[in-house]
Amino acid sequence: MSRITEIVRGDLKAAGRNVMTGIVLFGLVVIPMLFAVFNVLASWDPFSRTDELKIAVASADKGHESDLAPISLNLGDQVLSQLSRNDQIDWVITGTDDAVEGTKSGEYYASIVLPEDFSTSLLTFYTAGTEPTQLELYTNEKKNALSTVLTEQGAEGVITQINDTFAEIIGSVGLGVVSSLDNYLEEDDTKAAIDRIEARVENIGVQLRAGAQTMRSLTGMLDSTAPLLEGAGNIARAAGAQFDDTGSDLGGGADATDSLDSTLRSAAASLEQALSSTADSYSAVGDRLDSLFDSAGNAGTGTAATFTDLAARVQQQTDGFRAVRETLDDTVGAALPAGVQAGYDRALAGLDAAIDRSDDLHDRLTQTAQDITDGTADAQASRQSVQDALDRASSAVDSAVTSYRQDLQPQMTQLGDTLDDLGDSIGTVREDLEGVTASFADSPGSLQETLDRARSATVSIADKLEEHADQFEEMADALSTAGETGDFSKLARAAGDDPQALASQLAAPVAVDREAVFPVASFGAGMTPLYVTLSLWVGALLTAVFVRPRVDGEGETYTRAQAYLGRFGIFALTGLAQATMVALGMIVFVQVGAAHPFLFTLCCWVTSLVFQLIVYTLVLSLGSAGKAVAVLLLVLQVSGGGGAYPLQLLPGWFQVLSPWLPATHAIDAMRAAIAGVYRGDLWIELGILLLFAVPFLVLGLWLRGLLDGYNRTTTEAIEKTKVMA
Repeated sequence: MSRITEIVRGDLKAAGRNVMTGIVLFGLVVIPMLFAVFNVLASWDPFSRTDELKIAVASADKGHESDLAPISLNLGDQVLSQLSRNDQIDWVITGTDDAVEGTKSGEYYASIVLPEDFSTSLLTFYTAGTEPTQLELYTNEKKNALSTVLTEQGAEGVITQINDTFAEIIGSVGLGVVSSLDNYLEEDDTKAAIDRIEARVENIGVQLRAGAQTMRSLTGMLDSTAPLLEGAGNIARAAGAQFDDTGSDLGGGADATDSLDSTLRSAAASLEQALSSTADSYSAVGDRLDSLFDSAGNAGTGTAATFTDLAARVQQQTDGFRAVRETLDDTVGAALPAGVQAGYDRALAGLDAAIDRSDDLHDRLTQTAQDITDGTADAQASRQSVQDALDRASSAVDSAVTSYRQDLQPQMTQLGDTLDDLGDSIGTVREDLEGVTASFADSPGSLQETLDRARSATVSIADKLEEHADQFEEMADALSTAGETGDFSKLARAAGDDPQALASQLAAPVAVDREAVFPVASFGAGMTPLYVTLSLWVGALLTAVFVRPRVDGEGETYTRAQAYLGRFGIFALTGLAQATMVALGMIVFVQVGAAHPFLFTLCCWVTSLVFQLIVYTLVLSLGSAGKAVAVLLLVLQVSGGGGAYPLQLLPGWFQVLSPWLPATHAIDAMRAAIAGVYRGDLWIELGILLLFAVPFLVLGLWLRGLLDGYNRTTTEAIEKTKVMA
C-alpha cells in the first residue's frame, strides 16, 4: 500500500511543480463541466420559441350555402381569423401559390392549405358516408430535422384547433342567427325551412340521448362488474384462509396433505399386516386339523377347548379385518380421486368376502367344539366341513391379498407421493393467493380503484350528454312552436344569450387534468443525465490522452499491481474533480432542480470513477488501440444509453446492447436523483454500474501481462510510420 501511495504523491508533486501540467489538469477538470453546461442550456427549452417558426396558412375554401337557409358560410375564413390571433407559431396568412412556393424556397418551414370544399365538408359532417376533412400539409424537410417534427405538430395543432372551435363557429354563425331570423320568418318558405331545421335539431337531440343511454349502459355494466370483482376478491381471500382453516381433522394447508399422506400409508401398512398374518394363521390351522381330529376320541374335552381357542383366534382376525375395512371406508375412501375408485372398490369387495368366509370358519370351528363336547361329532364329517370352511377362508384371504396388491396398493403409494409434492406446492399457492387478493383490494392501482374511476367518467359523460339532449329537444319544441305561431322567443331562450358557450360545451364535454409523475424543470433538465454522462466519458478520454498511463520502473521498482493502482490515483482524483465541477455546474449554475442534489453529486462521482477506470485500463492494456475502443464505446453510448429517445423506439440490436453499456445505468441513476427515487432504483443502477469495474480490474491487475508482446509490436509499428503517435 505504501508503494501505491508513493506513486500517487509523486504524481501530485510533479503536477504542482510544472505550470503547464497544472494548466492542462485545470483544463481537464473544467472541460467536462463546460460540455455539460453548454449542451443542457442549449436544449433547456427549445419549444418556447416556436413563435419564431414561420408556417404559412392559405385557404382555397369556396364556402357553403346550407339547404336549411339561404345563408353562405365560409369556415376557411373563420379559421384564418382564429390563427391570426394565435401566437404559438408565426402563422403567415397568404395565398395558396405563395404558401407552396415559400415552403420550397425555405421562407416557410411548412405550409397548410385548406381545400375548396373545406366548409362544405365540415358543415355536412352529419351526412351518412361523409369522409373526414382533409388538409394539405407541405413540409421542407431539408431545413432542419427537428423543425419538421415541430411543423407537423403545428399542423396537428391546426386540426385540433379546428375541431375545438368548430362547434363555436357553428354556434356563432348558426345558433347566433336564431336571434335575427324574424325577418326570414315572414318569407313564403318559412314553414318549410323551419320544418327542416326542426328535423335536424330533433335528430341531434335523439343522437345525444342515444349516446347518453349508451353511457348509462356502460355504467350499468361497470356496476354489474363490481359485485363480480368483490366476489372474486372474497373467493381469493377465502382460498387464502382455507390454508389456515381447512378442516378440524386434517389440519390446514400443507399440514392437511401431510396428515392425509400419513393416513394413507398407515392404512396400507395395517391392511398389509392383517392380510399377511391371517394367511399365516389359516395355514397353521390347516396343519393342525388332522392331529386334532385324530385325538378327538381320546381326549375329547381338551380337543374341544383347542377348537374353541382356534375359533376365538379366527374371530380376532375377523375383527381386525373389520377394523381395517372401516378405516378404509371412513378415512381413505373419501380422500381417493375418481381414477383410483374402481380399484378401491375391488379391493374392498375382496376384503368383504374374506370377512364373510372368516365368519363362516369361526362358526364351523365353534360347532365342531360343541359336537366334540356333546359326544355327537362325526369325525369324518366334521373334519371335512371344517376343512372346506378353512379352504374357502384361505382362498378369500388370498384373493383379498391379490386384489389389494394389484388394485389398491400402487394407487395409494402414488397418491402418497402426489400428496408429498402437493404439500411442497402449497406454500407457493399461498403466496399467489396473497398477490391475487392484494390486486382485488381497494388500494391505489387496484382493480377496484380503476373500476371506480371508469364508472365516475361514464356517469359524468352520460349526464353531460343528457343535459345537451334536453337543450336540443327544447330547441326543437321551440322551432315547432315558432313555425306554428311565428313566435321565435322560445328558440332564442333555448339557444341562450351566448350560443358560442353552448357550442363550446358540446365540442369538449370532457376536460383532461394532467399531472406529472416525477416532474422535471424543463426539457433541458430531462436531457441532463445524457449530457452529464457523455461529459464524464469525454473527461476520462481527455485524461487518458494527456496523462501517461504507464509508470516508470514498472516491473523493477514497482510490481504490476502497484504501478496500476498507483497511477490510477491521479486518474481517480482528476475524475472526482471533473464530477464535482459538473455536478456544481448543473445544480448551482444551470439549476436543473434536482430532487436529491447530494445523490446527484454521488452519481457523478461513481460514474466518473468507473469511466476513468475503464478508459485508463483500456489505454494502459491496449495502447493506442485502447483509445480507439474507448471512442467506439462513446459512439455506442450516445444512442444506446437511452438518454435521448425511449429505448423501445431504437432498433432491436440497440435494445439488446443497451443493458451492457455502462452509460445506460449511469443515466438511469442520474434520472432518479434529478426527478425522484422509486423503490431504490438509484441504488440498483449504481450497483450495476460498479459491476462494470470488475472485469477491467481483472484485466489491469492480472491479464495485462499477456498483452505486453502485442503492445511492443504495435508501438514499434506506429513509430515506424513517422506520422502517428
